[in-house]
Amino acid sequence: MVYLVLLEQLTRRKLLIFLICLLIIQIIYFLIGGLTGAKPTNVKNPEFTLCPYHADHQWIYLHPEGICNEVDLSFQAKKTWKDFVFVIQLPRITRWFQTLTSFIVPQIEYDSRVNLSSNAILTYDVRLGYKTDEMYKDSNSEWKLEIKSRESRSIQCQPRYHYGIENKNIPDGYTCEPLAFFELSTLKYSYYLINLQIVDENGLSQNIGKLKSFIFVVIHQTETFTKVWFILKTITFPIVLAALIWFCRQMKRAQKKYSNLDKLLFLLGLSACILNAPVEWLTLIIPFNGFQIYSEIRQGFFLTVLLTFWLFFAGEHIIDKSAHHSFWSYGKYIVLLWFASSILLIFELCQRGYQLWNPFYSIWSTRTGRNASLIFLILAGLSSFIYIICLIILVVRVFWNIRSKQGELTAMRRIRRLMYQGAFYRFQFLLLTTILCAVLTIVWYYLSQIYETDWVWNKDKPSKIQYSGAYITGIYGMLNIYVFAVLILFSPVISHVDDMDELTLTNDDGNVMHLTNNQTSAYEMISKASIS
Repeated sequence: MVYLVLLEQLTRRKLLIFLICLLIIQIIYFLIGGLTGAKPTNVKNPEFTLCPYHADHQWIYLHPEGICNEVDLSFQAKKTWKDFVFVIQLPRITRWFQTLTSFIVPQIEYDSRVNLSSNAILTYDVRLGYKTDEMYKDSNSEWKLEIKSRESRSIQCQPRYHYGIENKNIPDGYTCEPLAFFELSTLKYSYYLINLQIVDENGLSQNIGKLKSFIFVVIHQTETFTKVWFILKTITFPIVLAALIWFCRQMKRAQKKYSNLDKLLFLLGLSACILNAPVEWLTLIIPFNGFQIYSEIRQGFFLTVLLTFWLFFAGEHIIDKSAHHSFWSYGKYIVLLWFASSILLIFELCQRGYQLWNPFYSIWSTRTGRNASLIFLILAGLSSFIYIICLIILVVRVFWNIRSKQGELTAMRRIRRLMYQGAFYRFQFLLLTTILCAVLTIVWYYLSQIYETDWVWNKDKPSKIQYSGAYITGIYGMLNIYVFAVLILFSPVISHVDDMDELTLTNDDGNVMHLTNNQTSAYEMISKASIS
């Protein structure tokens, strides 16, 4: 009894049909994201309304029947920052938006009499209020307090010159970097109100220039894309789960002991099922503050397992025969990968974990937090770059060894030579697919991070990176198709072979090399024989 994998028993025609079907499904994933015509995220940038402060009112709001009389910022008659309130009232929000991220951009005018320090620190008190639909319809209902906090942000501005005026050395104003404001990981209510007061007592908020207002930048996932995404995950989940069940069922039927590669295949399928589980539907019914952290952790877990599998898949055929084929034989690669994953996990927990209690918190708000975050991200980036280089080197070594060993097939009879050549070609194709998925996955991850943090609000300046739903759903489909394919193609099947001579290779020196034996996958033996 010989154990083969399904990949070995497929003819070129059947394998081609299988790949064409997967390619069609991949195209469908791209089309689903592209034809919906919905952007993954929506960005709005209204300006804060400046209102006079009323000590006898807990909240200053605009509508319905607001008590804010919009005023121009003026400090005559001994008025200070405590006499004004910056107000922003968000339009109706649905839970389809999933999360809400916001920034504020200071609007500072040039005035030679007012100093703007390069190390200016803006300190403000901010309160977030809410109303439900029922409360909003009732004009007598009061806004309820969700959270209040005192925050400090470092202002970084560059002078903006208009060269059409006579004195070119006088700036027309300042262009300031966006400041992290708040992030809601779950949207429990339909209406939100923000009251912001600058604190200038006890030496706070000094030398911040002639601050006139703030641009409020709010970012949320679009309702249309959210619906498409939920439906896509709902369809994908049972398909990948069925492939995992098929793999386990074949392992049980063949009574084959799980090798290290089989264990990683199972773990890969399991992590894909966890990632695809459409638990997002529950957020429409039961808001859960920690759901975003859960989503980030399961995504990171899947990517880490996937990258580990790729290392193991390539390294399994590079490792020296005298070494033990254990999980720790790839220690230097795995430690590097899990080190990068741990750094990103710590960064995520530090940022989003504290936001569960205070959505206005930002790890970037302090110099220490900013430096620590940059160090974390740089180390993770370097580790990822080294990982890509190591993976490419492993794959190149595999291809080089396969090419050098293919000459030994000339000693075989034609039928057997064609069989082994087909196995080599299938193995090479799978390796090429693996390296392509690896590069696209890492590129996708870092582009998504840039897209989330590098926003451009100047309408006259085109965005550096334009994302579309087609690319996001396409990459998502590619990863799931890859997992589905390897679970199916690497599932063991039993082959009854009576003539073991038909599975031997004799080279020019007359030495016989067995490409398979009992209790061993012939695919693994062909691969190792070709590159040993």
